[in-house]
Amino acid sequence: MNDIYGWTGKILWIDLSDGAVRTLDTRQYGEAYIGGRGIEARLAWDEMPAGIGAFDEDNLLMVFPGPLTGTTAPFSGRTNMAGHAPQGYPYEWFSRANFGGHWGPELKFAGYDGLVVRGKAEKPVYLWIDDGKVELRDATHLWGKGIEDTQKMLFDELGSQIRALTIGQAGENLSRISVVQTETESAAGQGGYGAVMGAKNLKAIAVRGAGPVRVAHPDLLLRRGKAVLADSRRGCRLARGKLDPEMVKKYGLRYHACTQQCGLECGGGSYYYRDVPGPLTGKKISGHMHCVAPIFPGLPDTFYDWKIGFEAGFELAQISNDYGLNHWDLVFGVLPLVRYWKESGLKPDLDGLAIDMDDPRFWAELFHKIAYREGVGDILAEGGWRAAQQLGLGTDLADDLYQAWGYAGHMDSRGDRANKVMYPFWMTPALQWAVDTRDPMGGSHGYIAGPLGYSPLAHEEGDGPTWEQLLAGAEKVYGTRDAVDPNSDYEGKAEPAAWHCDRGALKDSLTVDDNVFPMIWSFSSPDGLARADGMEGTAFEYHLFTAATGLEMSEAEFDRCGERICNLERALQIRDANRTRKDDEVIVPHFVEQEDFLINPAIGKPMKADADKLLRLMDEFYALRGWDVETGRPTLAKLQELGLGDVAEDLAERKLI
Repeated sequence: MNDIYGWTGKILWIDLSDGAVRTLDTRQYGEAYIGGRGIEARLAWDEMPAGIGAFDEDNLLMVFPGPLTGTTAPFSGRTNMAGHAPQGYPYEWFSRANFGGHWGPELKFAGYDGLVVRGKAEKPVYLWIDDGKVELRDATHLWGKGIEDTQKMLFDELGSQIRALTIGQAGENLSRISVVQTETESAAGQGGYGAVMGAKNLKAIAVRGAGPVRVAHPDLLLRRGKAVLADSRRGCRLARGKLDPEMVKKYGLRYHACTQQCGLECGGGSYYYRDVPGPLTGKKISGHMHCVAPIFPGLPDTFYDWKIGFEAGFELAQISNDYGLNHWDLVFGVLPLVRYWKESGLKPDLDGLAIDMDDPRFWAELFHKIAYREGVGDILAEGGWRAAQQLGLGTDLADDLYQAWGYAGHMDSRGDRANKVMYPFWMTPALQWAVDTRDPMGGSHGYIAGPLGYSPLAHEEGDGPTWEQLLAGAEKVYGTRDAVDPNSDYEGKAEPAAWHCDRGALKDSLTVDDNVFPMIWSFSSPDGLARADGMEGTAFEYHLFTAATGLEMSEAEFDRCGERICNLERALQIRDANRTRKDDEVIVPHFVEQEDFLINPAIGKPMKADADKLLRLMDEFYALRGWDVETGRPTLAKLQELGLGDVAEDLAERKLI
């Protein structure tokens, strides 16, 4: 890495306690850890003391794009955020979040591969990065403002061409479900990192850059990028969406890329609306609805059947954005929990406020209470899981809604009752949930997309891949047809779990979109597998990476980087929280005690997990990872094999492996 391409070569380090500014050389990390999530994990191991909490000054808030960010590589504008996470339960352990927009590319243009923030400022400040100039500025005039007003005020101060990453009132008041956000809805949503910024008295990070991101082979990168983009437009499930013509006419509905370099008109739920009349404020509001936000208006005939209407739901989504509240925890955790309190007679009102899920005024007041920690909002600001435990109200429902680690269910067919997941396809995500520190779906979208996004369950006969094509593809990618067989049982589910754990780490390190990559399947190819310009779909990221960086690395070595990152994260959990297999098994009751909400038509009845079989599946997963089956910890040999000899030595000295 003497001649550096893809990376800029510098990592910016700020200590808020004394205002010190320094830089690190990216080259000591890039080849082994790629960027984003990978370098963050290495810095966490090297620079953070064991066992600290999320609000300690020694907790490093890290914000890193990757080597593809700021280049012409498609779907490459995302940014990873990491540090000890307030939302984590029972440990505030090192974890991560991810966001889109344009902030990450702008940081690269300003000359930095990442940002590390340590310490705590004496009073509210914001960080201003203007190409090579770095400055901490007073933010007392911004403190107390929402995310929208904060960005507008920074535009007035610094110019309209800046990119700003900021927190709202929820982050200032240390809510464990507070987000860090840029633009209208691109947020580091999970983890509670808004509270980490709040604890550091850091209101915002503004950046402007005019420099280039040099790539090793620009013509090759452009050619490969065009081929990948063309294939995704023809064959990706996300390219098959349709806009509601009534909403197009009424509110100017259009597709809106959630990140720089996205080239799809995304049917995955990334939309922009203009001049929607807000019934609460009477104002016309424009903004973004993405991911879980379209559930705010309510989904008829589902678990989320509240009836507040599109206009009120849209306005409430923007209000919660402005406060900086985590949509996922609100929609899949807090709101169903509060409804249950009323329906079960546990708590008929909140500080005298009648609980009425069909009244948007109730929602608005509830969000205000949470953001400002007023009354019962002080407890709900801890997140739905902690609130249920602290109040002793609705813990039975919380067990259903929250899968593990303080995070509401996702792709589990239980807590998450919006995504259509059924047996046996939730078993692979269950393994990923077991060994993660948070909702792991950034690494499991790619798996779930196969059997549920490309199979005959998602399209008319003849309009996409057949089951036989998917089974043959699974054998090629995962080594077993059972990985995506709707008639299978526990067999063949550990292999895709391990594969997607590693690929998820690579995606978050490059950094690329977690819904598009890895591009395994296609609606347009004869055999249902993605490919373009002589590249297999599973290798798209590798070919983009080598064209951008010029590194002479084999595909196997590239894949090994993902495995290295996952094992290093596991080592951090062992060092900091003494994590063992016993911790992982907390997910078992969630699947054993509840039935699927959605029935697999090939089986015809709701299913539960069998505890013994699920535990044996965990045995299989640990063995595939090279981890000790009894403890769930990487072996000394595995860490050494991955080039983590210093990590192995440290854990051995602590008698942890």
